[in-house]
Amino acid sequence: MPRIIVRFVHGDGFLSNAIAEITNSLFSHTEFGIEDESGRITSWLGAVSGTGVQKRDPNYAKEAREYRYAVPCTEEQYVTWLNWANSQIGKKYNYEDIFGLLFHDRKLNDRKDDICSEFVTLGLQAAGFEPLNALPEFAFLITPETLHLSPIFIGNLILKKP
Repeated sequence: MPRIIVRFVHGDGFLSNAIAEITNSLFSHTEFGIEDESGRITSWLGAVSGTGVQKRDPNYAKEAREYRYAVPCTEEQYVTWLNWANSQIGKKYNYEDIFGLLFHDRKLNDRKDDICSEFVTLGLQAAGFEPLNALPEFAFLITPETLHLSPIFIGNLILKKP
Protein backbone atom coordinates (compact mmCIF):
# COMPACT_ATOMS: atom_id res chain seq x y z
CA MET A 1 0.00 0.00 0.00
CA PRO A 2 1.40 3.43 -0.90
CA ARG A 3 2.29 5.85 1.86
CA ILE A 4 3.48 9.41 2.22
CA ILE A 5 6.40 9.77 4.63
CA VAL A 6 6.44 12.92 6.77
CA ARG A 7 9.39 13.65 9.04
CA PHE A 8 9.54 16.11 11.94
CA VAL A 9 12.99 17.00 13.28
CA HIS A 10 14.85 19.21 15.69
CA GLY A 11 18.58 19.80 15.23
CA ASP A 12 21.25 21.06 17.59
CA GLY A 13 22.10 24.32 15.83
CA PHE A 14 21.28 27.92 16.71
CA LEU A 15 18.63 28.35 14.00
CA SER A 16 16.92 25.08 14.87
CA ASN A 17 16.83 26.00 18.55
CA ALA A 18 15.56 29.51 17.77
CA ILE A 19 12.70 28.21 15.58
CA ALA A 20 11.69 25.65 18.22
CA GLU A 21 11.79 28.33 20.94
CA ILE A 22 9.84 30.92 18.93
CA THR A 23 7.15 28.42 17.96
CA ASN A 24 7.11 26.67 21.35
CA SER A 25 7.81 23.40 19.58
CA LEU A 26 9.51 20.05 19.94
CA PHE A 27 10.42 20.40 16.27
CA SER A 28 12.07 23.00 14.07
CA HIS A 29 11.56 21.42 10.66
CA THR A 30 9.31 19.06 8.69
CA GLU A 31 9.69 17.49 5.26
CA PHE A 32 8.67 14.58 3.06
CA GLY A 33 10.62 11.37 2.58
CA ILE A 34 11.00 9.75 -0.82
CA GLU A 35 11.29 5.95 -0.58
CA ASP A 36 12.49 3.28 -2.98
CA GLU A 37 10.57 0.03 -3.53
CA SER A 38 12.12 -1.52 -0.40
CA GLY A 39 10.99 1.36 1.85
CA ARG A 40 14.48 2.90 2.19
CA ILE A 41 14.57 6.72 2.18
CA THR A 42 16.42 7.87 -0.93
CA SER A 43 15.95 11.61 -0.36
CA TRP A 44 14.22 14.23 1.76
CA LEU A 45 12.07 16.78 -0.02
CA GLY A 46 11.26 20.03 1.74
CA ALA A 47 11.69 23.77 2.11
CA VAL A 48 14.93 24.73 3.86
CA SER A 49 16.41 28.18 4.43
CA GLY A 50 19.18 29.01 2.00
CA THR A 51 18.14 26.62 -0.76
CA GLY A 52 14.33 26.61 -0.73
CA VAL A 53 12.45 23.53 -1.88
CA GLN A 54 14.90 20.80 -2.88
CA LYS A 55 15.50 17.08 -2.72
CA ARG A 56 18.32 16.36 -0.31
CA ASP A 57 20.55 13.40 0.45
CA PRO A 58 19.05 11.12 3.12
CA ASN A 59 21.98 11.95 5.44
CA TYR A 60 22.14 15.70 4.79
CA ALA A 61 21.64 16.64 8.46
CA LYS A 62 22.16 15.17 11.90
CA GLU A 63 19.06 15.61 14.03
CA ALA A 64 18.74 15.56 17.82
CA ARG A 65 15.06 14.55 17.62
CA GLU A 66 13.25 12.85 14.75
CA TYR A 67 9.74 11.47 14.33
CA ARG A 68 8.64 9.82 11.09
CA TYR A 69 5.10 9.06 10.05
CA ALA A 70 3.78 6.96 7.17
CA VAL A 71 0.41 8.29 6.03
CA PRO A 72 -1.42 5.56 4.11
CA CYS A 73 -2.87 6.64 0.79
CA THR A 74 -4.17 5.34 -2.50
CA GLU A 75 -1.93 5.02 -5.54
CA GLU A 76 -3.75 7.98 -7.08
CA GLN A 77 -3.14 10.14 -3.98
CA TYR A 78 0.53 9.13 -3.95
CA VAL A 79 1.06 10.02 -7.62
CA THR A 80 -0.82 13.32 -7.20
CA TRP A 81 1.27 14.18 -4.13
CA LEU A 82 4.58 13.22 -5.74
CA ASN A 83 3.84 15.17 -8.92
CA TRP A 84 2.85 18.23 -6.86
CA ALA A 85 5.92 17.96 -4.60
CA ASN A 86 8.31 17.59 -7.53
CA SER A 87 6.69 20.59 -9.25
CA GLN A 88 7.63 22.74 -6.24
CA ILE A 89 11.39 22.06 -6.49
CA GLY A 90 13.21 25.34 -6.93
CA LYS A 91 10.63 27.40 -5.03
CA LYS A 92 12.30 29.91 -2.70
CA TYR A 93 12.19 29.85 1.09
CA ASN A 94 9.74 32.26 2.75
CA TYR A 95 11.93 34.27 5.13
CA GLU A 96 9.19 36.89 5.57
CA ASP A 97 6.93 34.24 7.07
CA ILE A 98 9.61 33.31 9.62
CA PHE A 99 9.78 36.98 10.67
CA GLY A 100 5.97 37.04 10.79
CA LEU A 101 6.01 34.08 13.18
CA LEU A 102 8.76 35.73 15.25
CA PHE A 103 6.93 39.05 15.55
CA HIS A 104 3.41 37.56 15.58
CA ASP A 105 2.52 39.53 12.45
CA ARG A 106 0.75 37.44 9.83
CA LYS A 107 1.02 40.28 7.30
CA LEU A 108 4.75 39.55 7.01
CA ASN A 109 4.40 36.95 4.29
CA ASP A 110 5.04 37.03 0.57
CA ARG A 111 2.56 34.15 -0.10
CA LYS A 112 4.52 32.96 -3.15
CA ASP A 113 7.25 31.09 -1.25
CA ASP A 114 7.01 28.43 1.46
CA ILE A 115 8.39 27.54 4.86
CA CYS A 116 8.77 23.84 5.66
CA SER A 117 5.47 23.32 7.46
CA GLU A 118 3.55 25.25 4.81
CA PHE A 119 5.13 23.08 2.10
CA VAL A 120 4.21 19.84 3.88
CA THR A 121 0.68 21.04 4.65
CA LEU A 122 0.07 22.06 1.04
CA GLY A 123 1.52 18.76 -0.18
CA LEU A 124 -0.82 16.75 2.00
CA GLN A 125 -3.72 18.90 0.82
CA ALA A 126 -2.69 18.32 -2.80
CA ALA A 127 -3.04 14.58 -2.12
CA GLY A 128 -6.56 15.12 -0.79
CA PHE A 129 -5.83 15.12 2.95
CA GLU A 130 -6.88 17.82 5.39
CA PRO A 131 -4.20 17.60 8.09
CA LEU A 132 -5.62 20.59 9.97
CA ASN A 133 -8.73 22.70 9.82
CA ALA A 134 -7.01 25.31 7.65
CA LEU A 135 -7.68 26.53 4.14
CA PRO A 136 -4.62 26.49 1.84
CA GLU A 137 -4.35 30.30 1.98
CA PHE A 138 -3.70 30.05 5.74
CA ALA A 139 -1.05 27.31 5.54
CA PHE A 140 1.67 29.93 6.12
CA LEU A 141 0.47 30.18 9.75
CA ILE A 142 1.18 26.50 10.43
CA THR A 143 4.38 25.66 12.28
CA PRO A 144 6.06 22.24 12.53
CA GLU A 145 4.51 21.88 15.99
CA THR A 146 0.95 22.69 14.96
CA LEU A 147 1.23 20.38 11.95
CA HIS A 148 2.59 17.63 14.19
CA LEU A 149 -0.59 17.87 16.27
CA SER A 150 -2.70 16.84 13.27
CA PRO A 151 -4.84 13.73 13.74
CA ILE A 152 -3.58 12.47 10.36
CA PHE A 153 -0.47 11.20 12.15
CA ILE A 154 -2.22 9.27 14.95
CA GLY A 155 -1.33 5.59 14.66
CA ASN A 156 1.12 6.22 11.79
CA LEU A 157 4.39 6.71 13.72
CA ILE A 158 7.16 4.56 12.20
CA LEU A 159 10.27 6.06 13.85
CA LYS A 160 10.88 7.98 17.04
CA LYS A 161 14.33 9.16 18.10
CA PRO A 162 14.54 11.16 21.32
